[in-house]
Amino acid sequence: MLELNNQYTLMKRKIDTEVLKCFFDGTLVEQADKLPLEIIPKTRVPFRCCIYKERAMVRYRIMALAGINIERDDDEEKPLAEYMKEVLSEDKPPLPLLTTIITGCSGCPKSQYRISDGCRGCFARPCMSNCPKDAIVFINGQAHIQEDRCIRCGKCMEVCPFHAVVHIPVPCEEACPVDAVKKNEEGFVEIEHDKCIGCGKCVRSCPFGAIVERSGLFPVAKMLKRGEKVVAMIAPAIEGQFPGSLGQLKAAIKKAGFYDVVEVAEGAEVTSVKEAEELHERISEGANFMTTSCCPSYMELVDIHIPYLKEKRSSTLSPMGYTAEIVREKYPDAKSVFIGPCLAKKVEAAKRYRDKIDGVMTFAELASIFIAKDIDVREMEADDLGDTASFEDCREFAVTSGVAACVMRRFQAEGVNARTLPINGLDKKTVRLMKTWERRAPEAELVEVMACEGGCIAGPGTIVKPALALKLRSQKMAPVKSK
Repeated sequence: MLELNNQYTLMKRKIDTEVLKCFFDGTLVEQADKLPLEIIPKTRVPFRCCIYKERAMVRYRIMALAGINIERDDDEEKPLAEYMKEVLSEDKPPLPLLTTIITGCSGCPKSQYRISDGCRGCFARPCMSNCPKDAIVFINGQAHIQEDRCIRCGKCMEVCPFHAVVHIPVPCEEACPVDAVKKNEEGFVEIEHDKCIGCGKCVRSCPFGAIVERSGLFPVAKMLKRGEKVVAMIAPAIEGQFPGSLGQLKAAIKKAGFYDVVEVAEGAEVTSVKEAEELHERISEGANFMTTSCCPSYMELVDIHIPYLKEKRSSTLSPMGYTAEIVREKYPDAKSVFIGPCLAKKVEAAKRYRDKIDGVMTFAELASIFIAKDIDVREMEADDLGDTASFEDCREFAVTSGVAACVMRRFQAEGVNARTLPINGLDKKTVRLMKTWERRAPEAELVEVMACEGGCIAGPGTIVKPALALKLRSQKMAPVKSK
């Protein structure tokens, strides 16, 4: 996974911000084809082969931001202005979630292991002794891997005392927990959408920015510009992503054009209560375990790849679903928009809550709106959060083990023991583990599954490093009182 601070992330944020500025100024169509030239000026020293390729990548990035399926709808002769006219007149379908930019793909060679100059040609030669395919030979006192025999098991790297074996992965393929990323006949990346679970790990891993999410920002931005009554539902992971208090953040979101702000932690409290009741019922009936239902990537994983777990996961709605019901009851005439750290929430909203949720955007996209509208959260006068006592602990849904902890606090069953097991991030190894549960159940009654290691605070739509976000969340800032 790429470090969150990198040149691609900075460029993406700049593009998003400049496009939004033009959109809110009413000059998007007029300026669309000029934006790549302004963002990549002649004086820029290109990171790619030339500024023309960098400008092409900006063009594609703008198309993805507009929700365009680049794989299907790219027409190099069509001006960006024409695409923007279409997007302004009609919202694009939200799925498939991801799209690829072939121009940006480096066509990486296949995953491989290599012996570096660090090899000392030691007498023990554990690399050769432990290779299951006899793929390692020694020439002039140094180890060499015979590529035609290597099965890329990594045994040699594990046992080398000098750490002289280097693994050279294909980042996007390595990151995908379900092998939904592949190369086509030309050697460029493609997403198998029928396998994809929307976790976004490939997006976060590609150092060339060749895999991008189709943003749902424009439909939301159009609602705001039209002055519609839009309620923001903010995920628990938002705490620690922006400076200032939650009250200040609520005020900033309302200044951006939202009518009101509702914490998804309120819906999480409903999820906790219902999952606790369901767990008690299942244990009473002799079921061996139940999994949580909050992570949308996990829900997709089960639906597509591990159907056995369908009967084991909770039937309870996710916090986003219950929060949408709360918003609908409180504001029957309003539209609801989920703001969170997750790309898969767009899939969940489109498949499960199409009649309840009108838009999904990420924290990174919210940050771009703040910059475009010149809103500084730290300068805002805090808005009243209302009575949050009943669901304050449900803000822990944002971190690993937080969901299980909230459920167990509400698990009222004297004499009944319920153990918990956290799955802290989905990868190839954890997916293989979960597939074994059909034969041998986990040693826990409640299994919490998080697609992102560390929890939602590490989602692909975040803007702060998980370690820093945890630190900021743990700081008990005194609430700023409204005047």
